[in-house]
Amino acid sequence: MSLPGARGEATGHVPDFKNDGQLLFKHFDKLQDELDDDRVRRLKDGLEGLVIYARALYHEGVTKAIARPRNQQLLHSQAIVRILHVSDDPTILYHSAASVCSIEELKSLAFIHGDTRSFKRLQGLFRDALRIPERSQYNTLQDVAIRQEDKNLVIFGTAFLHLCFSVGSLGQLLDLSSNGSQSRTPRSTELPVSANDYSLLKNTLARLWRAQDERFGRQPPVFASSSLAAGLLLGCLDPSTPIFYQDSRWLNYRLDSISSTEPGSWNHLALLALACNTRGGRTMRDKVDEAFRKIQAAYTTQEPTGELADAAFQAIRGHMRERTRLPSEVFKLAWKLFVCGSGEREADAFRALGNHVPFLGILEAKIRDEEMPPSYRAYFRGLRSECFELVLDTFRSIPYEKRAGPSTSWRFRAQFVFRAVEHYAACIMTLRDAHHIENEEALGFVRRVRASLPPNRPRSPTRASLQDVQSGPESKYKFDANIFERTCERFDQFVSGGQIRRRLAPEDRWCFTQDE
Repeated sequence: MSLPGARGEATGHVPDFKNDGQLLFKHFDKLQDELDDDRVRRLKDGLEGLVIYARALYHEGVTKAIARPRNQQLLHSQAIVRILHVSDDPTILYHSAASVCSIEELKSLAFIHGDTRSFKRLQGLFRDALRIPERSQYNTLQDVAIRQEDKNLVIFGTAFLHLCFSVGSLGQLLDLSSNGSQSRTPRSTELPVSANDYSLLKNTLARLWRAQDERFGRQPPVFASSSLAAGLLLGCLDPSTPIFYQDSRWLNYRLDSISSTEPGSWNHLALLALACNTRGGRTMRDKVDEAFRKIQAAYTTQEPTGELADAAFQAIRGHMRERTRLPSEVFKLAWKLFVCGSGEREADAFRALGNHVPFLGILEAKIRDEEMPPSYRAYFRGLRSECFELVLDTFRSIPYEKRAGPSTSWRFRAQFVFRAVEHYAACIMTLRDAHHIENEEALGFVRRVRASLPPNRPRSPTRASLQDVQSGPESKYKFDANIFERTCERFDQFVSGGQIRRRLAPEDRWCFTQDE
């Protein structure tokens, strides 16, 4: 540790009060010749007490400084503000904007946002990047290289949107369309806004949405968050924009980035659920100010809440006939966060996924909808395969010895897997179509899940076993596992029986009704 010297320069001297005290007392022999012993003793005792007190104060100060370090993100934001004040170097400004994107703490973001000069500088950099003409879509697809102008647009745009959606206002987004001479505060959005301002903001958000694609590779979560928020606001401003309801490479790029993020992000789940429940922002078109506040609340979500769980469940249960990945992505992300994340919020996990985890059954109904074209059913068949792997990975990620234990994490995850598979099997058996071609895929999934369980001798759920549930979580797990095993056996018999009858007489209907 180094302390400032007399002129403020760093010095390597650390006070040693024990040795300094000895140096202080080395001349007392000379004093004794001139003063009486009593006065010398009192003076020495007083100085020793002063040295002890100074030593205690020093060590207390050092301990506090080590135990409570300064906020690193706040120091980071202070450095960014200084750079934005003085630097004109394009490379330094580019990396400073990228550093803004790395800050998550709202207090630190508010420090940058509250500094008018820094915020205006980022706004101006984004506005300058928007002035560069956009390349045609054909050239973008053919050219694998990324222009520096494209990078500037993405970095400066993401940094500016990150501040606005975190701690800013709709008025500051609308201010992009002005010449920069005016500055809207959060209250100024109450002033009349022209249709031209909304049109220019819509074009800005659409331009930024198209700028990010697979050429950029895997990016930090904030890039997906800011672009999802921008897409929701764009859908609110222009309900005819189908960005969330078309199989586009731009939407797939963002959803793939979210799926590959480990661990998952709570604000990703909040934004995707909001996109599902508002049909991509379309249902919020009447009140843009209120829509911005909802988007901002979703963007700043940093931990699970009961409201988020309810929104995720509503998105999962939504029966949309559009060909979209949104509900399945909400299901996968909610499963990853609530089930595979931790078992501390079991109640919210059931609120988000449903007591019976019905999403697999919802996908199955879309796959078997004969009124829809084959391409539609094939699309959802692929999403069903992804969800199958998600559920299977829930068990695969736990070592076998912890399954046989069973560990707390295994018991927590198993109850959701049991309910998901049981509801899925029940949905298929309710259709009473044992010879449907999709049953083979379903049976293979159920068998793989069952094979992941540790050996467990099934027994009938008698009254005694129901009483065992009260004895502890391990007994409850055994009871649930027995019920699950029985459900798997019934489903196996249901599908296998249909396969046997189909093999015996594929064209004779009387063979199907003979056993019945």
